[in-house]
Amino acid sequence: MIRRSVAVVALGLISLTACAGTPESKPVAQQQQEGAVALKTAEIVDLGSVVTDDKGFTLYRFDNDKPGESTCDGECAAAWPPATVPGENFSVDGVDQGLVGSIVRKDGSRQITVDGMPQYRFAKDTKPGETKGQGLQGKWFATGTDGARTQLAARTGVVAGLGAVLTNNAGLTLYRFDDDTAQPPASNCDGGCAENWPPVVVEGDTPRVKGVDPKLLGTVTRKDGKKQLTVANWPQYTFKNDSKPGEAKGVTVPKWSATATDGKKAQQNKAIALTSATVGDLGVVATDSDGMTLYRFDDDTADPPTSNCSGDCAVQWPPAFVSEGFQVQGVDASLVGTIERDGKKQLTIAGLPQYLFAGDEVCGEANGQGVGGKWWATKADGSRAGR
Repeated sequence: MIRRSVAVVALGLISLTACAGTPESKPVAQQQQEGAVALKTAEIVDLGSVVTDDKGFTLYRFDNDKPGESTCDGECAAAWPPATVPGENFSVDGVDQGLVGSIVRKDGSRQITVDGMPQYRFAKDTKPGETKGQGLQGKWFATGTDGARTQLAARTGVVAGLGAVLTNNAGLTLYRFDDDTAQPPASNCDGGCAENWPPVVVEGDTPRVKGVDPKLLGTVTRKDGKKQLTVANWPQYTFKNDSKPGEAKGVTVPKWSATATDGKKAQQNKAIALTSATVGDLGVVATDSDGMTLYRFDDDTADPPTSNCSGDCAVQWPPAFVSEGFQVQGVDASLVGTIERDGKKQLTIAGLPQYLFAGDEVCGEANGQGVGGKWWATKADGSRAGR
């Protein structure tokens, strides 16, 4: 949902250089196993079990690569350092050795592969357990222990008038279809229907969705053998006419409804002023009715609730105002209040005044996170996100 037309500066864009030729590949199963452990595994919140290097740093795979072939060199390899080993003599811990091998890169170094796919670290991951490279450019994904891409099957987002809904990784609204069945879960949307309503496909064994009870999640096997996400047993779809986050054009089509975070049909409720959504790697945070991230300020006080941001500060950090009778979704209503400000009511969560950030252009952004060491996105429980 676009708030302003200011151009967004994209930082850290990575250029990719293709690498010709097919390097030598050799599976670990055929290598000696006396060498040092080069691969391990770790449990990452929301992603599950992923492959790491020997120091615990997350390893990634690149969609532009092919089995046994790396296409990431030059500037790309500077941002995504290949996971290399000194020679063929290395071992693995927690990963099926039959899936692990290595290739010789153009520079002569030996790069680890999992299920044939070359493995990389991400230069901006500064400590074990970080996954800052996850989903970048829609082509880089942490590697699961089965070699598959690990990614969230869905996220939570916000649609004005509907509140919190489920979305895919690109932020597009998810839908459920009245002609499907939940007991047993079955999809009745194929052929032309599936072209208009693409099924949400799950990779790996366990679907993961931030902000949704895992007990509600499952899959159903479609006729083409792919696994489709189910929420509360209902198969999930996107709509081809939705082009950006915040759109839900499919709700006007008979028998189709946007999916709420509990798997039920999202209902129109224009009184919702405060809700929550998944924002980047911050998890589920509080947002306004348009899905714009809300922030708290360390110089404010919660007891009594007081704002210390005015003048130029309030231009950069507009107060989040609400109207009488506003409703809350996805945030504990007992934590929510208001303070009087300029004849209006500014929202508070856990006593702290809430703000928007002028530098956020699109719902789902959190460019204000950590600004000045005092501004933080607000989690649904009122605490600071990312801390």
